[in-house]
Amino acid sequence: MINEVFYSIQGEGFLIGTPALFVRFQGCNLRCVWCDEKSALDFDKTAKSYIEALKEIEDILAIHNPSLIVLTGGEPLLNEDFINIFSYFKSLDKTIQIETNATTLKDDIETLLKTYAKTYITLSPKYISNYNIDSKFLAFDKNIELKIVVDEHLNEGILEREYIRPFVEKGLLVLQPLWENGSVKFIDKAIKLAEKFNARIILQMHKLLGLK
Repeated sequence: MINEVFYSIQGEGFLIGTPALFVRFQGCNLRCVWCDEKSALDFDKTAKSYIEALKEIEDILAIHNPSLIVLTGGEPLLNEDFINIFSYFKSLDKTIQIETNATTLKDDIETLLKTYAKTYITLSPKYISNYNIDSKFLAFDKNIELKIVVDEHLNEGILEREYIRPFVEKGLLVLQPLWENGSVKFIDKAIKLAEKFNARIILQMHKLLGLK
């Protein structure tokens, strides 16, 4: 189940500015109030099939040759087509970035991600799940980042949690001020947290540029 396939630039996190092909999976286990892709929330069987999405992917790759593929959602790691899509791009030797809310990691997918050197994981835990991260993710020691939206809920106590500390110590924490109603919110709060927790503040560049 695929919501959409498109070509743009990665507008978030440490890979910001990189041209990329995006595959947005359909369905998510969370319901964040400020989610900007509500069309991808439901596990809708009428969404694009793997075969339909693959045709669109091939059409884009006939025009563009991005080194980066972004698998996003929804929640890609809960999608029945994830392994097929991942394996397709693996066969093309692409860097594959997975944007996940980090709530779950199945054993077969964990193995798949660990055995491909060009896997890049963006963990983005949410307030609605108490910022929890499946412990399996913590075993990944390279090509990983922790990206947290700065809103009214984020506070120092959350960033002081034991499982977040390694990301702080390694400089792998990204703070992303909330984008709401066409403007950036909580920027002052983000600066204060970044100073204390060795974080990088990265805005959603694609939104600032009016891109998808």
